[in-house]
Amino acid sequence: MNPQSPSEEKKDKKKKSKLEFKPHVLPSRKQKKPFLLNREKKKCILYSTLATILLIVFTNITRCHDAILKEAVYQALTTIDVESKNENMQRAKSIPSPLLRKKHHPIAGLNCKDHGGPSDPSEMVYWDDIPADSKYVSPFYDEEKYITFEPDRGGWNNIRMAYEAILVLAHATGRTLVLPPEKEMYLLWDGEGKKSFTFNDFFHLESISKEHKGMNIITMEEFLKKKAITGQLKRRKTQEVYLPPDNKTDWNGQDLDPLWKYLRRVGKYPNWDPEKCIAAIPSDKDGNNIQVLKQMMADLQSGKYGPIPDPDKEFINNPVPVDAEPIYRLREMLAGRKELCTYNESLQKEPLLHFKMEYERDSFDSSARMLTHFYAFIFFQDWKQDLFYKRFVRDHIRYIDDIMCAAARIVEAVRERSRNYNRANLKGLYDSWHVRRGDFQYTHVKVGVDELYKESEEQLRDGSKSLYIATDERDKSFFEPLRQTYDVMFMDDFMHLIEGVNPNYYGMLDQLVASRGEVFFGTYYSTLSGYINRMRGYYSTKNKSEGYELGALQSYYFLPHDIKHDMTHYQAVRPAHFMREYPTSWRDIDKSLK
Repeated sequence: MNPQSPSEEKKDKKKKSKLEFKPHVLPSRKQKKPFLLNREKKKCILYSTLATILLIVFTNITRCHDAILKEAVYQALTTIDVESKNENMQRAKSIPSPLLRKKHHPIAGLNCKDHGGPSDPSEMVYWDDIPADSKYVSPFYDEEKYITFEPDRGGWNNIRMAYEAILVLAHATGRTLVLPPEKEMYLLWDGEGKKSFTFNDFFHLESISKEHKGMNIITMEEFLKKKAITGQLKRRKTQEVYLPPDNKTDWNGQDLDPLWKYLRRVGKYPNWDPEKCIAAIPSDKDGNNIQVLKQMMADLQSGKYGPIPDPDKEFINNPVPVDAEPIYRLREMLAGRKELCTYNESLQKEPLLHFKMEYERDSFDSSARMLTHFYAFIFFQDWKQDLFYKRFVRDHIRYIDDIMCAAARIVEAVRERSRNYNRANLKGLYDSWHVRRGDFQYTHVKVGVDELYKESEEQLRDGSKSLYIATDERDKSFFEPLRQTYDVMFMDDFMHLIEGVNPNYYGMLDQLVASRGEVFFGTYYSTLSGYINRMRGYYSTKNKSEGYELGALQSYYFLPHDIKHDMTHYQAVRPAHFMREYPTSWRDIDKSLK
């Protein structure tokens, strides 16, 4: 190899420096050398950078588009969900949380599978499920207006009777019904079971509130939280915000007198006395209807439509048609009353109506006691509304399944025993009595067993059927003489069938078992006997029993003698209304459905 000259070596080094790739080293702060790249590489880097930027921009545009699309879909779904929730909340407004937590109970039929049997309780069913009725809404409907009330302080059937009237008034006036707090009820304090009650312990109120568009029911606690604690209730005299005692909302099981005093001060008491006036509900909001109703009463009192009727004479087996003109229907239910208590425009504007309860236990002459049947007190200008409310009570204010099924087990056993007593009695028919003794204030109808036997002997005939006696008499030896003639039975004979049932339901069981008797004898003045007869009226209509067209029943009273046969024929309402029930509550009440 020939040695290179120094000049050639220098040229060769320059050539190599251009061809060799040396990794780029970032210069230190002290060593600042240029970052040299050839033109082609610069172009590649520039294009690569531009491509990367475009890719990033495109990707972000795509992501934004997807995000916008997703957001739009989400918003749509959220809106639908919110609207759905709002709908549900609106629906739930009318029902208190305790009722919402209860399993919904369908109205139709009776299933005792989960209530201890029997397998076939169908004979206990007198009510009906009428879809058209569930859609009816009062023309006065406003769920932000309310009715509160103080329960009657008498026995259970007086309490129930007053409650029916308040319930009908609440629905008819379109107001939300506020249930009283749980509290002990007179004579319902037996045994070790529950002793503080509200009406939901006896009736399926959750079904009414859920299935009827026009009926809202809430608890007192919910009402106080919503309206009182928020400062929306004012003392009527001063119009100042008036809070409940100690700002309390939960009054269950407590002394309720302070609560009632509070509600009397913030609510409007209509001052309607069932013994003196008839509560008139106009057919709609048209103010002219109030004047029409008042003129009707004035015309009746003036004699324009004949003399004031005597219900003991004029309407015997001669009922006014249920779809008659309002004035003739009003004339039939006067029962000596000369005034109308109208649901006028002033009352319609009141946010809260409160019905108080005041009376002396030994007197029924009180202007602040709803001691009346709803159908004997409330008059509807529209006959279809009148029949609707009679069906409403029949179909909804019936005892809860626990009570109905326990009674069905006893009825089944009573029929079996009656068949065994008389083999010719294939249907297991039995007769029934209700003998009220205990603390009954009407002592002239509290008589000895010999007189009870004497008064009923003709109707019970030869004693070929067993006799079920519903009674509050604890000493059953009182009835011992009857065993010489009848196969006598009491609830005591069937206690093995109702183990676990609250003893405070026993009176209701007695009612139901007695109501299925073929011939029934009751105690006049007793609202327990009265309700037995009303249920017998419902059964008679459903089964189209003899005389059902006029509302007649095979029911009698032991005493007084002059009213013994009153239930065997049609008779209009008469004072005092509570002493018995009347056929107008069950006769032809389905006519408006035809």
